[in-house]
Amino acid sequence: MGYCQYVVDREKRIARLTFNKPEKHNARTKAEEAEVMEKIVEAENDDRVSVIIFNGAGRSFGVGADLDEVRNLRGFNKSEKPSLRTRMRPLKSHWGDRGICQMILKCDKVTIAQVHGYCYGAHFEYMVACDLAVASDDATFTHPGYTYLGIEGSLPIFILMMGWRRVKEMMLLGKPLTGSEAKEFGLVNAVVPRADLEKTVSEWAGIVASRPIDSMVMGKKEFSLAMDVMGVSTGYNLAIMHHVLASNLKFEAGEFNLMKELRDGGRQGMYAARDKAVKALRQHRPS
Repeated sequence: MGYCQYVVDREKRIARLTFNKPEKHNARTKAEEAEVMEKIVEAENDDRVSVIIFNGAGRSFGVGADLDEVRNLRGFNKSEKPSLRTRMRPLKSHWGDRGICQMILKCDKVTIAQVHGYCYGAHFEYMVACDLAVASDDATFTHPGYTYLGIEGSLPIFILMMGWRRVKEMMLLGKPLTGSEAKEFGLVNAVVPRADLEKTVSEWAGIVASRPIDSMVMGKKEFSLAMDVMGVSTGYNLAIMHHVLASNLKFEAGEFNLMKELRDGGRQGMYAARDKAVKALRQHRPS
């Protein structure tokens, strides 16, 4: 069984796309991300599908990219310094014009994120790109890059969704948001008890799927064009360029360098160094 489980109820016109690597909180490789993209295309081309629900198997929605693969794809396992183009390649299939984030954002079908547990990194980006997001009360949200690299990502979509102050608070403080904080920030539409999450999302999907599919598809196209006018697509491409530069940061003494710590201490050593470096961020954010 692959990373991406895909189940369609054509009578209800609802497809479920499940990230399926629960033993690693659904951390994904680029090959696994490509599986997800294939299923999005399949759902988009299926006239008997009106809504796509994204969810995660096990304890989490997903924790983003596999760190060992990130290090390898960026060329950090080689003795020589990797080129900028080497660092850019894996980002194009995530943020680029034909990457997964814009594929979700511009999907003809309505997309709903059903979020529980960790929603981090790449999976956080998937959630943001969905039309609707419902979270359980045990969900937490962040992108590790905000702690390790600072301000980054597709800024226009975040600013339009949350506003300047919220975006800067999320990125500069770097503390994971609870479900209720994510709703306050505008990242999710609703927060419900974990036991009610699937039922709530299914009800929302059923309402959307009952609408004329032509209306939904054409309405999504109008939204897509409106977001283009407001610079969202440009923001995703800007994110690629900034992330390439961020992968070449000069770290001063005492600053946490994830890739270096991963190289020198392996995963456990890296986690120990990270926890020590970001201990202050465990405190509650200011009210």
